Amino acid sequence: MPFDGFAIRAVCQELNHELSDARIDKVYQPEKDEIMFSIRAPGSKALRLLISANARWARMHTCERKKANPTHPPAFCMLLRKYLEGGKIKAIKQLDFERIVHIYIEALDDFREWKTRVLICEFMGRHSNIILVNPENNVILDAIKKYGSDLSSYREVLPGKTYVSPPDQGKLNPLICSYDEYVQRMWQQDNESSLSSCLFSVLSGISPFTARELCMTGGINPDMPVEECGEYEFSTVFKQIERILDAVDSGQAEVGILLKKQQPWEFIIALPFLPPAHPSTMVYPSVNNGVDAYYQQRLDTIRLESSKANINRIIKSYLDRAYRKRLLQEGDLNRAHDNEKYKTWGELLTSYAYQFKKGDKKAVLADFYSGEPVAIELDPRYTPIQNAQRYFKIYNKSRSALKHLEDLMTRNQQEIDYLESVLVAIREAESTMELDEVLEELTRENYIKQPSRDKTRPYRSEPRLYMSSDGLEIMVGRNNRQNDNLTLKQARGNDLWLHAQAIPGTHVIVKLPSTCSSISQVPDRTLEEAANLAAYFSKAQNSSKVAVDYTFRAHVRKPSGAKPGMVIYDNYWTVMANPGEAKIE
Repeated sequence: MPFDGFAIRAVCQELNHELSDARIDKVYQPEKDEIMFSIRAPGSKALRLLISANARWARMHTCERKKANPTHPPAFCMLLRKYLEGGKIKAIKQLDFERIVHIYIEALDDFREWKTRVLICEFMGRHSNIILVNPENNVILDAIKKYGSDLSSYREVLPGKTYVSPPDQGKLNPLICSYDEYVQRMWQQDNESSLSSCLFSVLSGISPFTARELCMTGGINPDMPVEECGEYEFSTVFKQIERILDAVDSGQAEVGILLKKQQPWEFIIALPFLPPAHPSTMVYPSVNNGVDAYYQQRLDTIRLESSKANINRIIKSYLDRAYRKRLLQEGDLNRAHDNEKYKTWGELLTSYAYQFKKGDKKAVLADFYSGEPVAIELDPRYTPIQNAQRYFKIYNKSRSALKHLEDLMTRNQQEIDYLESVLVAIREAESTMELDEVLEELTRENYIKQPSRDKTRPYRSEPRLYMSSDGLEIMVGRNNRQNDNLTLKQARGNDLWLHAQAIPGTHVIVKLPSTCSSISQVPDRTLEEAANLAAYFSKAQNSSKVAVDYTFRAHVRKPSGAKPGMVIYDNYWTVMANPGEAKIE
């Protein structure tokens, strides 16, 4: 749900109850379009009130998380501190049913007299704003976004200008409109329009998502054409609006966060006595807590995905370079292998040197092994033996280059394997903390440069934990360094170790009883489930069949100087796994 009229009314009702006569201790501006008040209400703990004018995430609610602030506060923040710090919140009012909130704050002025200021919060998409107004003359003191100096502007939002409310959209106010007015206006809409789109067009403060929810919770198809709607559909939706407003005004409304794939999708203002219309819903009795939880989770998810994209771009640039290097090295390798013929040419010329003389340009001789004729180019400046020595020299040089080249190719392939395993860790990261651990690893491996941080981390992520159908614990690493720690330090020698065969992936450990000493004692169901996990958390996650190697931890070791997560193993078996998401769920 966008922060529409229902959400604003519910938040304001709760804030009026919690923040009546609350004192503003401090004003912060952590973002260019966001302010935060540190507030202490009588008989209550300190609270944080967040007000955002972000074009996409405009909202207002109390919040739990403390945000970092700039070293030098912006000018708007300094002005709010001048006028509002030490003041008391007297009232928080929604303007009609619009997405506009007036916060009345009483504070001492320069002459130590109590004066009222109004902080006007407009939550209207890209036109969202936070404006401080002097109610005595309705003059704007300052705004977080200033605009409107051209003649075409409906209003000017500039210090010293008179505050003008946003233009009226001509919609009905659900708080005061009658049922007859509502029905009449609905019938005036385009006959082919859906019921939900007509609700959005007719009633103020209702977003398209809320309009659809009002229909669905009433058991009505939101896509039904309005011309097919009658008394039942109109009255059902109208009564649903009245019930929600009554619950909001009485303080009984709840917030339901709708989930998609275990991630927050939208939130709704819900009635406490009705079951959720969506199967995956998290319910919060406190409106502010629910709204705060929704936005924090959504923004964390967006920041996480944005950070993943940035790191992926860096890693892929290194991978592209390594792929190009591998291609060039393969070409050099083929040329080096082609130089094997020079050994045969030198041997042929040495054996049949008596047949040729200095000045000859070509020698055609039968190959020792195949008997086929071989045409050998001769330098007329040299004798046949000198030509043979020249070919031996080329061969010896290519043989040395071949050995060096194979070493370079091995190291380059190890780097490719490592970087691809990092991509898997980034893809599966579920929090910014996990991503920070990947960044820390990349910094230590000199792939990126990060600013110096406190090296003492208060908390590090733990491996993913699963319980097999046979009651055995399965541990899955989240990144390369955790893979090393899981395999080399946490696992015992008789634990089972699994990894996708010959592809980047995570380490999987099955904690086996100390009495288990033979692979035949490992339950088949547990082995299958652990193999599915190893395949799922690998580069081949979307494949239907993945080969997974497994062995006892005692047969796994880390070569000296190997990159994080890189190990070698022997005495292993292989099983085919299906990393289907449904099975993992």
